Amino acid sequence: MTESDAQSDPTPSPPERRQVRHRGLLAGAALAVLLAGAAAGAGGVRVAQNWQPRSVLLLQPTAIDRLQPGGPSAVRGNVAEIFGHMFVVEDGSGRALIDLGPRGENADIVKGEAVTVQGMFDQGIFRAQIVSHADGRTEAFGPPPHPPRGAPPPPRADGPPPPPPPRADVPPPPPPRADAPPPPPPGPKTL
Repeated sequence: MTESDAQSDPTPSPPERRQVRHRGLLAGAALAVLLAGAAAGAGGVRVAQNWQPRSVLLLQPTAIDRLQPGGPSAVRGNVAEIFGHMFVVEDGSGRALIDLGPRGENADIVKGEAVTVQGMFDQGIFRAQIVSHADGRTEAFGPPPHPPRGAPPPPRADGPPPPPPPRADVPPPPPPRADAPPPPPPGPKTL
């Protein structure tokens, strides 16, 4: 082997191999940081796009006897009666049943208090979205938020009830025997 052959040998020496390996690790780490940043940025953009501020529409109160179904409206009066998440407001012209929805179970409504309620009047019930108290406090109600995407749908009220959970004191039924006949096919029963 001559001196010119040693200089043209493509195999790097051990210190050069370490430098190449360190450069590769550094490049891989930088790439991982960039990919993580891009994923976090994409997630942040998606959250920002799905965020919707609650719009507040300031309406002039209408007399209760002049409420028309459909469309947003507002009423002002005193709380006459309270029934869980519903209450009755009365003004000089009549009374209206106010429904706060499921979020209204723990609402800060007091009998005799003056309130202004904004929402939708339909089928004889005023469905509240905003309740403004005389002292300036405001509470937002309305329909519950939409479930997150990919979440299972809520159970239907008209469907069959779910099966009861297994009891700890009762052993599970034995598995079917290998020589047992198959179950009958589902369908109409004939006698």
